[in-house]
Amino acid sequence: MSDDYEVNVDVDGDGQWDANTTEPDGQGGYNIYVDRNHDGDPDFMGNDEDGDGLIDSAQYDGNFDGYFEAQTTDTNGDGWQDRTEYDTNADGETDHASADTNHDGATDRDVYDLNLNGTPDAWTADRDFDGNVDLEAHDRDEDGDAEDVRADNDGDGFFETRGQQAQAAAGSDPFVAN
Repeated sequence: MSDDYEVNVDVDGDGQWDANTTEPDGQGGYNIYVDRNHDGDPDFMGNDEDGDGLIDSAQYDGNFDGYFEAQTTDTNGDGWQDRTEYDTNADGETDHASADTNHDGATDRDVYDLNLNGTPDAWTADRDFDGNVDLEAHDRDEDGDAEDVRADNDGDGFFETRGQQAQAAAGSDPFVAN
């Protein structure tokens, strides 16, 4: 435990700081551990790479089985965990990745491996950041080209376009905000 480093973390999102243990990581940063179910094993492991009090990356064991199924990352160093990767079946492969690109606390980009074979095959996006999915794509044969694309381009909650028409309406990269 480090005596000169203190950090506050709210791992479970209840608005209360969680008791934590810290230790130097040997590279100028600190590891932060939280045992939410008090079984003696950490359920949260965070890393503050430079000791500035902001978590740069973290791992979560949300179901307390000893396997950290979620990994979060602060991609731009602002203290906001804006990227999450999930390994839902404990095979070491990412099954779902999400991003909160505008830091409002809601995911606005998701990539899924629905059949859990290690290849992304579905995507969703909230391109206008209104909290509603306005683009969906499925690559059913996993060749890198989405066969089924649906887009709500006017933000009314209804998908107006499908297939290649939706891809064209969405732009060259459908997962970039317009």
